[in-house]
Amino acid sequence: MSQISLRQIPDNIDKQLRILSRQYKTSLNKTIISLLQKALGLPVNSRKIRDLSDLAGTWDSAQADEFEENARIFEQIDSEIWKS
Repeated sequence: MSQISLRQIPDNIDKQLRILSRQYKTSLNKTIISLLQKALGLPVNSRKIRDLSDLAGTWDSAQADEFEENARIFEQIDSEIWKS
């Protein structure tokens, strides 16, 4: 990622950026980046998504059936392990 330095920011813009930063509860840097993304029509990700939602629903029925078949072994209970 690159860095950009801005100079001679008008007082009214500086004040408004700081107000927004406090309202969003984010750093001034993150607030400015978010505003730039919106202004440029780029997607704004407020949070990193750390799940598997990109993969959900991508299997066809044959792949789902194969997974279910291969996962059945995990449903079996080994009674020897659970004896006290």
